Amino acid sequence: MGIRAVPGLLVLGLCAGIACGGGSESPSDGPSSGTSADTSPERPSSLGSPIALVGDGGDTVRLHEPPGRILSLVPSATETLIRLGVAERLVGRTDYDTAPALSDLPSVGGGLQPNLEILRTLDPDVVVAFAGDSDAVTARTLGTLGIPVLRVRPDGIPDVRRMVLRLGELVQEEGPARTLVAEIDGTLEEIRAAVAPFPRVRAVYLLGGTPPLAAGPGSFLSQLVEVGGGENVLDDLGALYAPVSPEVLLERDVDAVLMTRGSRVDARILEGRRVVELPGEVEIPGPDVGASAWIVARALHPELPDRDR
Repeated sequence: MGIRAVPGLLVLGLCAGIACGGGSESPSDGPSSGTSADTSPERPSSLGSPIALVGDGGDTVRLHEPPGRILSLVPSATETLIRLGVAERLVGRTDYDTAPALSDLPSVGGGLQPNLEILRTLDPDVVVAFAGDSDAVTARTLGTLGIPVLRVRPDGIPDVRRMVLRLGELVQEEGPARTLVAEIDGTLEEIRAAVAPFPRVRAVYLLGGTPPLAAGPGSFLSQLVEVGGGENVLDDLGALYAPVSPEVLLERDVDAVLMTRGSRVDARILEGRRVVELPGEVEIPGPDVGASAWIVARALHPELPDRDR
């Protein structure tokens, strides 16, 4: 099964686990270059100290000062930058970025293989991109153009925490980044405590397709299931995300099937099992991981009381 079977909002968030190993391409450490006359937002003369950050691909991005013009090709990173209070520094978006704060920004298309002509006209100081081999051409081209690239790979919850802190360093908003991570950690601990009295639910998380794509061990979605009081019955899948035959799924002892809303799978898999459809936003590995974990916890344990009770 190819990546096209994954719903649009999830393509970028799951691409590393489906199709990518660790990337080997190295972006240039040189200064940003571009051809655009766009002046919104204006590039500040000085925002702070020089920056050197090691991305998830192992390469280092170096900037003389925090970037005043940022293009994020990773929706979860874009959401993080907005939460860190630097939305005004974003100069573009992808087709999957739908936050109101971004509605007036030009789109470069997809986060993988974006429109490089549009990207160049945006004259970014830095581009936040996925680490991995799924789009080596973009990373190579940006390096040739002298545009620094910070690569992130939010495969699991620990990676989301690291991404938040790293982006905080990038924009020199370390305090808000640490606060955001503390909020995430606090929410996850609250969920673990809430589900502790209940038996763990044997679950599988499917993303649709024929055969259906399933979340494997170590993936963001599998970790949400674990935090929410569940046990991933595909803990032997051997990949973050992989297609699984209906025959294999029928052999497993499954209490609950979690699915992306609107997904279609072989009806045999669902027969006699509790099925819960979840919104696509749950599956974005970003700063709202706490809210996503609560949704998953209630899907697994409908007996959980509302938080405001």
